[in-house]
This record gives sequence, C-alpha cells and structure tokens, in this order.
Amino acid sequence: MHTPIAALRKRGWMLPGAALTVAAALTLSACGGSGDSKDASGNTKINLRTDVFYTGAVLPLVAGLDQGIYEKHGIKLTLNPGKGSATTLQTVANGSDDLGYADAGSLVQAAGKNMPVQMVAGMVQRSPLAIFTRSDSGIKTAKDLAGKTAGYTAGSAAETVFPAFAKASGLDPDSVKFNKVDIPTRDSLFVQGKTQFTFGLLNVTEPNMKTKVKGDLTVLGYADAGLDVLSSGIVSSNKFAKENPEAVRKFLAATAEAVEQTNKNPDAAVASFFKVAPTSSLSKQVVKDQWLASAKLMTTEKTKDQPFGCTAAADWKSTIGIMEQYGGVEAGKVKTAEIASNAFLAKCADGLGTE
Repeated sequence: MHTPIAALRKRGWMLPGAALTVAAALTLSACGGSGDSKDASGNTKINLRTDVFYTGAVLPLVAGLDQGIYEKHGIKLTLNPGKGSATTLQTVANGSDDLGYADAGSLVQAAGKNMPVQMVAGMVQRSPLAIFTRSDSGIKTAKDLAGKTAGYTAGSAAETVFPAFAKASGLDPDSVKFNKVDIPTRDSLFVQGKTQFTFGLLNVTEPNMKTKVKGDLTVLGYADAGLDVLSSGIVSSNKFAKENPEAVRKFLAATAEAVEQTNKNPDAAVASFFKVAPTSSLSKQVVKDQWLASAKLMTTEKTKDQPFGCTAAADWKSTIGIMEQYGGVEAGKVKTAEIASNAFLAKCADGLGTE
C-alpha cells in the first residue's frame, strides 16, 4: 500500500513516539532504579538504559563498564538495553532507571507531554538523520525522491523530521510514496530492492547497511540540508538530577574518560563490547565503524571547542522549533531551560541548568 505523507498525518501515523503502551512501561519498570544506593565497596549504583540493544553509538558506555572506568569514578553501573528512546525516557521519568541514552527530539516530545526529563550531556549532537539510496538508483538529490517509494516507521526520528528535510530541499513531501512498516521491515525492503530508498542514521544505519547492500550507497544527510536537530545524549529525570547531583557528575566524568579511551583504542573498546553483549548480531567491524561515525558527530558548530557533553541553547531552540512544527509538540510549551542542563559538566559556554 502506497500512502502519501499527508495521509499518514491524517491517520495519526505521525503522532509523537513518546506515547507508550501500559504493558511496555510495566515490563521495563520491573528493573527498578537504584537511586543513591551503594554497593559493598561504597560505589554509587546507577542503572542506565540505552535507546535500543547496544550498537557502536554507545560503545564508550559498554567499554567503560567492562574496562572498569565507571568503577574507578565510584560508579557501580548496570546497563540495560532499551526498546526505543520513547520507552527509555518513560522508565527514566518514572524512576525505574536512573539515567538513559535517548534521542533529543523524543525528549522534546516527551517534555511536551509533561514528562519530567532533561538531557544532562550530549553524546551524538550533530544530526545523523539521513536518507540512503543505492548509487545506481539515479537518486542524487532530495528532489529525485519524487515518485519513489520507501518504508515508513511511525515515531522514528528520521521519518518525523522528513517533512522539514523535504521543505529545506525543495521537495514536495506528498510526491513520495510510503509503506507503513516497522524498522527491521523498512530496512529489509530496501536491502531486497523493493523500495528505492530508506531512512536511518549516519552513525548506526550506514555502517550496517554497507554490509548488506550490493553496491555503493548515496547518502542525503539532514544536517547537510541545514536542519539543526540535536541527536542523542544522557538523560535523567528532574527528580534524580536534583537529588543525586554528585552521582550525575561522577557518571559524566567517567563517560568523558570512556569516550577518550574509546577514541584512543577503538579495537580494545570493541573487544569489551562483545564481552558485555556476546549475543549481538553486529560484526566487530560494524561496531567499530558505528563508533567512528558517531565520534565525528559528537559536537555541533556551536559546541565543537567545548568539553565532552556540553550542549548549546541555540541548538536546543532549533530542535524544539522543528519538533513543534513536525513532531506534534505544542508551540511554546517546551522551554530549553527545562529540558537541557550543562550544570553537571565543566567549562560549558552556555550556562544551561545553572541560571
């Protein structure tokens, strides 16, 4: 079934992804947050849930756990794989998990629904949102997508922001045809040649897709079209951040060191990854390539000379504006000062969370 994007909006397929089923929320909340409890060695226990099952985008978190970096900083870290940013934000907000790794756009949507969450450090800041086509498809620019077909996953960040990408690129979004499917099916349809393009992330989808698609890929990056949308980072509930500021600081200091060590020796980090996630279906090379791509996206033009994790108010303003226009967020409801903080980091240019 081919459906234009206007019809997807009308049918509610583009509703924000922050809404969860009760079953999913209850399933994940069973893990329980640790708060400010200590282990036998006096280390602060922290549960962190990633956005999905581990990929190279969170390699420093996984490697830092295996290599003892978090323990060195007084943190007893437990990692839990997620089922999407919306679910991770829910479990962080309700205290089932202390911290999370989640998408900034999804966080804005969640805050728009009165979820008390904030991002305390950006990790992949420059937008990795992109469209992928085969190089022999004849698709060279966004305008070439007119009349073409792709899988479409409601709530996925790339699909949510697609109308903005189309507008910025001079493409009529209703000229593109979509099949409503889940993400694995979306990507499978493209690999099988049943669709002409697919959505995804430069740092996660592209390295994985290169191992599956015969021939080269053409990439149309959202950031290259001028869309300043923050990507992923470490999130906390407002309550946890307020009640455990030192635990958050220690965790972020450890993460900064884990990032540094991963960049120095990515092969050792990959080896650690497969100790923590031995059942991963990804290859060692894909995990490494995913991190190398992520490392290039860790800052924006506004934060490129700042320490790990610092985010900029201007980038948040742009992200909020785009989610208001295309992500179902009520205009004026979400304020940067309420969802972003640099207070647990050192020497950030913007005093977010400290005013």
